[in-house]
Amino acid sequence: MAGAFQVLAVAFFAVTWPKLTGAATGADGAVLNVIRQSDPALVNDKILYRKAVAPDLDLVIGIGNPANWPLDPASPAIWWGEKQKLGLFLQEKARPDRVYALALTAGFPDCGARIERATATDTVVSCLGEKSYQGMSQKFAYDIRAKALVSHFAYQPFAMMRVLKVSGRIVFVGADLHQLVAVEFQPGGSPEFRILPKAEAAPWLGRVKTAQDWIGPDLSQILYIVPGDPRPVRFGPGETFTFARGSISDNDGKDYPLPQSTYDDFAKARHRRVTDNYIRANTTIAETIGPAQPEGDKLWFGKTFYDGEGNSGVGGFGYFYTSDRQYHLFTPPELADYSVSAIRVEPDAVWLGIFQSGEYGGSPAGVLRYDRKTQALHRYELRDAVYGFTVSGKRALMATSSGIAVINGDEITRYFVDRTTDGGLRVAEATR
Repeated sequence: MAGAFQVLAVAFFAVTWPKLTGAATGADGAVLNVIRQSDPALVNDKILYRKAVAPDLDLVIGIGNPANWPLDPASPAIWWGEKQKLGLFLQEKARPDRVYALALTAGFPDCGARIERATATDTVVSCLGEKSYQGMSQKFAYDIRAKALVSHFAYQPFAMMRVLKVSGRIVFVGADLHQLVAVEFQPGGSPEFRILPKAEAAPWLGRVKTAQDWIGPDLSQILYIVPGDPRPVRFGPGETFTFARGSISDNDGKDYPLPQSTYDDFAKARHRRVTDNYIRANTTIAETIGPAQPEGDKLWFGKTFYDGEGNSGVGGFGYFYTSDRQYHLFTPPELADYSVSAIRVEPDAVWLGIFQSGEYGGSPAGVLRYDRKTQALHRYELRDAVYGFTVSGKRALMATSSGIAVINGDEITRYFVDRTTDGGLRVAEATR
């Protein structure tokens, strides 16, 4: 695999300080000069990450761009295209002019890059493409004592589509387009996440519905997990109400359609969208019941809507109450622009995964926690799509497009299924 990439074999660069340009000075400037010296076309550059990996060494990750691709120093986004090169370097702390190049690699036609992991042994960079397509992750393994790259290969990441909680056990199920994997969460364990062996995973994998499809000009076959649970949900006294295929009905066959926002509701809640020419004459409001969870006589749910090409809606969540056969909706400003991808109802809180469903696919927008007592909303920043929630003690756990996320208080920790250099799988904690 490494032969398909441009990887620097040069072990050491002695940087001459007078060549430093722009705002970058000192240690960062030394690394940026290595990028420019290795490829003079890369006149725009930026340090993306720096971490101590040994008492005397920092791991530094930078990117270089040609002249017609300026870099915004303040932007967290990393576009790693075919004209950009991402570099991994080791730098001596006592002598910043001593920079050791591990790799300098060109990107791909459609890659919004994220540094998933950067440690003393390896770095993993993921690629998110147009319409939220998850491209191949790039893994670099190295020996910091030898200051040399050991291996560079690509693998398809696992998206965790379902989180199951049965008899007190919590298991996440995901797929990488070719195979399924089951990851168990063991609170207090060491480690807390483990990949289940084939025989132990089988009953959990059997709980999810899968499908196959063919994509691309060569019709490559892929395997994926069908989102959500397609089975009807029965709720209320005597299970006299049914939620199926986005609609609610009772045993007498009466339907209870979701009330739609009016255009005036839309204009008030989403004024910025109105300025995008979503005027009354050409706007269609079409809101549906999305992910749902029964709670006694209530069915909680989040609203979904397509937000593009003249179609739109107002984000919200709430419940259908069987006692009065009415919808009770909450439309906080923090949710007005978004659909709900996942919901979890607890006695003290409602958790919501939110995203914007537009012309270019679903764009994750984070997580909301609604306090049922105070009605306060707290938003957590998360760049991954959320497909499911569960709760363990004071922690909320989420199945996401890149793996697993855990919220504990105000902190978010991310995990992903990593492929090792010998072809095995493990659960790794994300660096950022």
